[in-house]
Amino acid sequence: MADGSEVEEFVTVDFNKNQASAWLMAECRRAGLYGDHIKIRRPGVWPGDDGRPIVHCGDEVFPIGKRPIMAGTREGSQIWAAAPPEPRPGREAATRDEVLHLEREIGRLWNFRREGGEVAVLGLLGCAYFGAAIPWRPAGFLTGAAGSGKSSLLAVIRNACPMSFYTNDTTKAGIEQSLDGRAKPTLIDEASDKEDQRGARALLDLVLSASGGEGTKGSRGGKEGKVRHIEVAGSILMASIAPPDMKAQHFGRFTIIDLDRARLGADHNEAHRRLQGWATEHGARLWRRALDGWQIIPACTEAFRAALKDEGCAPRDIDQLSALLTGYWVLAGDGAPPRAVGDLVDAMAGYIRDEADVLMLDASQQLANHLLSQIVQVQRSTERRSVADLIRRVLGEEDAARPDIAGTAEDSISRIVAAEVLAQYGIRVIRADEPKNRRGVPAPRKAAGLGIWFWPGSSPLKALFRDTPYSGQKFEYELLRFESARKAKEQIRIGANRARGCIWVSGEELGFGDGVNDG
Repeated sequence: MADGSEVEEFVTVDFNKNQASAWLMAECRRAGLYGDHIKIRRPGVWPGDDGRPIVHCGDEVFPIGKRPIMAGTREGSQIWAAAPPEPRPGREAATRDEVLHLEREIGRLWNFRREGGEVAVLGLLGCAYFGAAIPWRPAGFLTGAAGSGKSSLLAVIRNACPMSFYTNDTTKAGIEQSLDGRAKPTLIDEASDKEDQRGARALLDLVLSASGGEGTKGSRGGKEGKVRHIEVAGSILMASIAPPDMKAQHFGRFTIIDLDRARLGADHNEAHRRLQGWATEHGARLWRRALDGWQIIPACTEAFRAALKDEGCAPRDIDQLSALLTGYWVLAGDGAPPRAVGDLVDAMAGYIRDEADVLMLDASQQLANHLLSQIVQVQRSTERRSVADLIRRVLGEEDAARPDIAGTAEDSISRIVAAEVLAQYGIRVIRADEPKNRRGVPAPRKAAGLGIWFWPGSSPLKALFRDTPYSGQKFEYELLRFESARKAKEQIRIGANRARGCIWVSGEELGFGDGVNDG
């Protein structure tokens, strides 16, 4: 060298091909075959075999409580794929006072329509930090009128998540390709403000599978007949003026956080920007605080589940809300399962749905609502009535003077006419006190009390569901999902027809009582 010191230099002149080949083949045999059983883990937070979170930061992997390992390492059926460096959790955790400061600021700067909105937001943030490492990843939907600060609040959450994926214009396929094999929080602004409502609903469907278990696992056809596998897991948070049409299964996985416009005279734009900067500064330490509390998650979840059950929360919502409250507690709690569980549950009272709320969103109930609200023509007259009105008329008292044509002025039509119109649509009402016919044969029924027969083969009945989610034979499947639904094997007389395959549904389950004035 220039300083006169001696150095050794190794130069490869040749190598033993047979020995190199034998070594390579031995290594291949030791690694085993590569196939669908191999899980490629890209950046994100993943569950370890012992339940502890494993944070994959691209170039390094950090199992909580253990020494870091280099990316590219294989452990069993998992390969921690090497990738460009991603943000790390902080070395030190944020303090409880800092978390409570964030909660107070969110409650002060945004006008939530329902009490407990800041608790729900902090719960979503706490769960988002765990990626796929928790069994239930709650999703959220920030909604409200223009000027309510949805995008600003989403920016606070985004800045508080050092490792996240953000977009304001995407499709389901775009999300799948961007997040494939990654377990990080996903934030989508303007999620359903575009004209493509079908695309927005497709995003909602992605959440259904990504929120629980192993997440979304799909297969897509690729070039040259090769199959491409898709894996998406983690919390998803959307923001939009109004969410797209949701079905019952969506409400069990989404917490809708309604925002109102700022109060008259309030201008929080500068305060929003300051809080976004604060979230950027403290995000890594907030992430560390959440990860440090991973051990209390099972005990907290069970405590909140029991409290929600006592409050009458619908079963399908218990998973969602217990995860939210647990996410809140790992950030804002004091490190142990809370003693005053009921106080936190009360704070989320506006987000708790009971069985009656869930029933109103059930697909079968939606079908019944659609059918009963349909307006039909009364024989050859110009009068039009809803199906529900006709059923109530059949259940009402008959006008003794002219039972064949008209009832009282209030009823307008007689029970006989109402029954004939319903029969034209394949519907027959059986009163609880239905008398025997002239031959002494009792009315056909599948249970005691008021019931209604539906003939799925009726063309006019099918026409009432045209261009709806229940078109074709789908309405028949939903009718059979009613608890009281029974399908008759024998023929049932409906008007002039004797039909097979008729479906009996209890009148009370459809909203009709046994009394005359059931409302």
